[in-house]
Amino acid sequence: MPEGFLALKATTAQIWSHPTWDLILLFALIAGGFFYGISFGKARIAATIIYTYVALAITLAVPEQWFSKITDMAGGVLVKAGVFIIIFFALAFFLGARRKNRGFVPAGSWWQVFILSFLQVGLFIHIQLGFLPQMTIDTLAPLTKSVFANPNYHIWWMVLPISVLIFLKRIDERKSD
Repeated sequence: MPEGFLALKATTAQIWSHPTWDLILLFALIAGGFFYGISFGKARIAATIIYTYVALAITLAVPEQWFSKITDMAGGVLVKAGVFIIIFFALAFFLGARRKNRGFVPAGSWWQVFILSFLQVGLFIHIQLGFLPQMTIDTLAPLTKSVFANPNYHIWWMVLPISVLIFLKRIDERKSD
């Protein structure tokens, strides 16, 4: 067997035998996002993707001095991440469609719901990890660091969810014609 394959096999076995907390959190968030998508449907996920962009824009518009006045530098990162989460949930609560029958609504194609919920959770994780200092990011698991905390993928995480929403909307429009 090739040497690279054996090294990959050993690394994979090590990860699965002793998973790090960030990998456990990552899997929990992806599973939670998927079940969120199944229970609330494609339209609700599309709305929360938009709320994520708006919450990020508002959070980034707050001057850095405001965060540093509240707490020290390390705490400022937590405050910034917390402000983002509060704005996100406030938007979801106040702008979200409150339906009377909320459980397991028709959600469109299962693959559309899965893709959108993965992109929603991935965008959310990417934004949250973006608030962390580089030395903290360096301690993350390689998978989390390379997929969600890699600054080279920032543009992809910002463009891909909205692009997929546009693409899926076009598919739905063609089906209804």
